[in-house]
Amino acid sequence: MPNVRTVSEHGSFRLIERDGRYAVIEARDGQVYGLHGESGNRPSAPDRPDATEAVVASGDWNAEDVARRRFEELTARGEELARKIW
Repeated sequence: MPNVRTVSEHGSFRLIERDGRYAVIEARDGQVYGLHGESGNRPSAPDRPDATEAVVASGDWNAEDVARRRFEELTARGEELARKIW
């Protein structure tokens, strides 16, 4: 099982870490979603630790500062962004 931990969570967004690399996912209604893909067509999986492999592409793992900046941008936009993504 992948060693993934949640670093921070705000609203539906999570900043996660695995082996020193970071990514942002969205969690809603028992599912986790990757941030890429068109509205309604983003990768998703049940909200479990092993789900990150299904929703985070290998190129979406970043250095901590890059992922934190993205996380902060997404959480600042909050519900406005969530309505557009959904």
